[in-house]
Amino acid sequence: MKTQQLAFAALLAAAVIGMPLAASAQQAADAAVPISGEQQEADYRVIAARCGSPAFEKAFYKQSRAVVAAGLVTKHRDPVQVEKTVTALRRSPFVLVATQADCAAELKRLAELQKSRAEMLRTGRGQRK
Repeated sequence: MKTQQLAFAALLAAAVIGMPLAASAQQAADAAVPISGEQQEADYRVIAARCGSPAFEKAFYKQSRAVVAAGLVTKHRDPVQVEKTVTALRRSPFVLVATQADCAAELKRLAELQKSRAEMLRTGRGQRK
């Protein structure tokens, strides 16, 4: 009887020690997974809404939809389906931008992205074939 109790206690201790290791391994595996273009586009839209002014958000959203329609986010897929996926993949803004102090850097990154996308849309590079 005493041996069974000791074996059970050892098994329980091993399980308790092993759980955090398995959880951290899962988090590391999740972090290693690359973000799809659709998820990245959804994240950009959320960041623009959280950090930008209403005018910036509106302009960014309009350009984002144009980029999706041009097939620059995901090639070889119907832009309507890509737009639906981008809309469905929106995450909480607090996950993407923890504090308002982070917004300045994010807005700078989005402004640079807007410039490069405007050039791509103007020249027609990346258009669907």
